[in-house]
Amino acid sequence: MSASYEKYERYGNDEEANSCVNGQKICLKPNHKTQPKWIAEIGAVDPRRLGKPKNYRYRIEIITKKGTKEWLKQFETKPENEPGRYAIPSDELSTFNDEYVISISIAKRGADR
Repeated sequence: MSASYEKYERYGNDEEANSCVNGQKICLKPNHKTQPKWIAEIGAVDPRRLGKPKNYRYRIEIITKKGTKEWLKQFETKPENEPGRYAIPSDELSTFNDEYVISISIAKRGADR
């Protein structure tokens, strides 16, 4: 039996994580309104390699409708080097949030990560 949903993740700081979970959508930062938002299939990203740990303290889990991956494939920029990672353009983010996102939850990462 296959799942009726898909799961994705991204990593962010306290402010982003709280904005995402409170609004139940992926949000653009005020100073980054034209930047894409990266999400990934579960396990496709090693958060220890993302940069300053304080900027990636939270794992943001995004539950989406089945079929989201097909829509996301158009935003997979480096499938050979970074499979399962998608850069959703800022002008497509509302479509993602409104048509595909079911729920968003957050979890603080451990101190060792």
